[in-house]
Amino acid sequence: MKEGENGLNYRTNLYYIQTKDFGKTWENVNGKKVQLPLTQIQNEALVKDYHSLGLNVYINDVAYDKQGHPIILFITSKGYQAGPENAPYTWHTARFTGSDWEILPVTTSDNNYDMGSLMVDQKGNWTIVGPTNTGPQAFNTGGEMVMWTSNNQGKSWKSKTLTSNSIYNHSYARKPVNVHDGFFAFWADGHGRKRSISHLYFSDKKGNVYQLPDQMTADMMKPVKLKKSAK
Repeated sequence: MKEGENGLNYRTNLYYIQTKDFGKTWENVNGKKVQLPLTQIQNEALVKDYHSLGLNVYINDVAYDKQGHPIILFITSKGYQAGPENAPYTWHTARFTGSDWEILPVTTSDNNYDMGSLMVDQKGNWTIVGPTNTGPQAFNTGGEMVMWTSNNQGKSWKSKTLTSNSIYNHSYARKPVNVHDGFFAFWADGHGRKRSISHLYFSDKKGNVYQLPDQMTADMMKPVKLKKSAK
């Protein structure tokens, strides 16, 4: 945070705390109890000091591996204003190894609020679904959806384009909990700069994308499968 400035637009630094008793007590990633509120910038919950690097931080998601260690998905940028001047908008994962935090880049996009989700399966494979490709309203929230997969804990990634040539930006991909692989992520689209209609979509684990009907004329209706995009 810059001196004399505060509020949502000046968010920075990455912190992590957890609770095992539904919020009665809190601890850092190493199990050390912390007392809320945390009033000092340097404290037991600090994962990475991004303030010293002049970067803002925007949290997307938190997932856990088989050992119960957290993995944080987040974006960093040079400021809160939209546009190329605050690029790069870099996606990262921060994985707790059991002894320290390993922070690695994934990709870049073009807005602080290009929100996606991180899924970790039983085999330890990581998948991110998010709007990391530029959409029709560039430098506004969202873009074209991409599925990113890693089998080495974020050290390298493969990508598959889920949407392309869209009219509106897609964003805010969410992950369902304890559901079939056929309903792996769901999200909406909309115009990045003005009021518009919004469509609902979901994808399966393989990356096939389906659009829900705009209007329901029966109790049960099938979604429309989008044309397969190029990888």
